[in-house]
Amino acid sequence: MLVDGKPIYACMALAVEYEGKPIETIEGLSHNGKLHPIQQAFIEEDALQCGFCTPGQIMSVKALLDENPKPTLEDVKRALAGNLCRCGAYLKIFKAALRAAELMHSGG
Repeated sequence: MLVDGKPIYACMALAVEYEGKPIETIEGLSHNGKLHPIQQAFIEEDALQCGFCTPGQIMSVKALLDENPKPTLEDVKRALAGNLCRCGAYLKIFKAALRAAELMHSGG
């Protein structure tokens, strides 16, 4: 999840610590049934795998793209360094992040 636009580990956060702060979760990304471009990119690049890490990966990508709309592969790797994927789908996840940047840049 994002607090003040920055990714945090939701599993290690006490809700009371974030009272009154803007919080974004994956549930708030889609609007009226339309997926967010990051979610769409994860589908297009087959980056979902088991889905256990997907919410954290997607929210970390959102934080990155909100700050840096045209990241390099190295930027993506740095932004996702704290997210573990037990399926080892990192290459697909990295591709999805770069694809999401393209989709968001093109208005898709």
